[in-house]
Amino acid sequence: MNAQFHRFARKALVPGLAFVPTYGNILMGLACPKPFDPAAEYAITYYPPQPRAVIELVDPQDPARKVGYGETGQVMLTTLTKEFSMPRFLERDETERAAPIEAYPWDGISNYTTTTTRHW
Repeated sequence: MNAQFHRFARKALVPGLAFVPTYGNILMGLACPKPFDPAAEYAITYYPPQPRAVIELVDPQDPARKVGYGETGQVMLTTLTKEFSMPRFLERDETERAAPIEAYPWDGISNYTTTTTRHW
């Protein structure tokens, strides 16, 4: 969900109601969004459900290199549950690395896009 649809949903689809976007997949589970702040221009930042899922944002051309905060990278996901382990799975998703916040003291992702091509 991008900022444009987020704004439309809050203002036109469900005005006055709580609207909580989520992101997830079968490997990650559901990631929670940063609490809504109109000053953020409706941008959404998601934080993965640690310790079940840990993400790194890596350089698509060099997956060994982690990108800096605010830089765009490809999601490298590590999943660890009692039943399943998947270390360092390079997803097709590209996004910006977001800094930790008080509610979620680990890296998040924002400005999410899905790519259809691999860089490796």
